Amino acid sequence: MKALVWLIGIAITAMSVLVILKPQIARDIGERMNPQMYYFGCWARIVIGIVFLLISDTRSWGTLFNVLGILLVIIGAYALQAGFERTRELVLGIVHGNENLVRIAGGAGVLIGILLISAT
Repeated sequence: MKALVWLIGIAITAMSVLVILKPQIARDIGERMNPQMYYFGCWARIVIGIVFLLISDTRSWGTLFNVLGILLVIIGAYALQAGFERTRELVLGIVHGNENLVRIAGGAGVLIGILLISAT
């Protein structure tokens, strides 16, 4: 589990740094999204959130894992309920808007990724 959390932290940090450096990457990912990728991402959020909730008692940063686990499960469940078309419109509206907003979201991703790496 420690290696899984570490890999998730590395992946989040790497993608977020790429989004900060080139916000166009976020646009490309949003435009290429298809229904299969969308539903896979929703279920991946739910599964990773459940894993975070399961390991929250065994890690030093229990509150971080509780909060991230709950947020991931809620976001994944909401995305499943909202549907592909509605969520795609929301994502494309965000990434085609202000680049600074996309970079701020990337900065938040870097922070979360570093916290996950340091918690292992």
